[in-house]
Amino acid sequence: MRLAGEQKVTHLGTSPRYLHELQKNNIRPRDITDLSNLEVVTSTGMVLSDALFEWFYDHGFPAKVQLANISGGTDIAGTFGTANALMPVYVGGCQGPSLGTPIAVYDQTLEGGKGVKGVPVGEGTPGELVATAAFPNMPVMFWGERGAERYFDAYFARFDDVWTHGDFIIIHPITKQIFFLGRADGVLNPSGVRFGSSEIYSILENKFANEISDSICVGQRRPRDSDETVMLFLLMRPGVQFTQKLVDDVKAAIKSGLSARHVPKYVFETPEIPTTVNLKKVELPVKQIVSGKVIKPSGTLANPQSLDFYYQFAEVEKLVAPRSKL
Repeated sequence: MRLAGEQKVTHLGTSPRYLHELQKNNIRPRDITDLSNLEVVTSTGMVLSDALFEWFYDHGFPAKVQLANISGGTDIAGTFGTANALMPVYVGGCQGPSLGTPIAVYDQTLEGGKGVKGVPVGEGTPGELVATAAFPNMPVMFWGERGAERYFDAYFARFDDVWTHGDFIIIHPITKQIFFLGRADGVLNPSGVRFGSSEIYSILENKFANEISDSICVGQRRPRDSDETVMLFLLMRPGVQFTQKLVDDVKAAIKSGLSARHVPKYVFETPEIPTTVNLKKVELPVKQIVSGKVIKPSGTLANPQSLDFYYQFAEVEKLVAPRSKL
């Protein structure tokens, strides 16, 4: 932030994790450097919570600064949901798609594959983010061995003739703003109720910021399971105890803020949240591990050893004390 002030930066790109660390340590950028030239701050890499939005509007940046959340985990993602000077600003979501970027929301429940045409869903219904035609910063392939093949598999293998980006989103039927609910491969689906992990994180960040430092929410579905079970892992702040009362309060807040069907079946304490080198938490490896798979950690993980903790939860029934039948 000091560098941004020294260089008189007008447009700054950052990540929710970096902003979260500033907030957690009560570091207010406008108090440590001259940000009078700063006009826009854009955030990408993961969903930016309402609580972070509000804190930085109230305390972090000069009042004139526009803070915008853009999508996903790559530079390409800013194409799909970003600030748009032609549209009004509403709290909680992106203003809309960038100019020249044709997007749609497809039914996320469809099993993709060669020859499968996606089915659009209406505004107000969550689903898979796709681009229905070419967009200005669309790459032509990946570098390296099998670059064209890997590129096709990453973005075009799910639905014919569209770019499938891998984000789970919803378009507001009135404001037309885009809400990013999480990565599509991390969508939670207990008993057919589909929702993004960011909905859980938003409750925790708004209600339990003083007790919980971070969290990770994943679905467990082992080969023997007929349904998915939601697991929530909490990283406590230093000096704060993980208690049954906290678990009950968390579940009650999720039920009140979302619904009874959003409440995780299991809530556990964790010593560490797996993150990438740029501090983005990664859900998919944890989901795979608790679902009974043994995985090779990605080279992008900053703390691959943190995954070892989660293997025990593949047999979660052995960790939970049996309840009396009386």
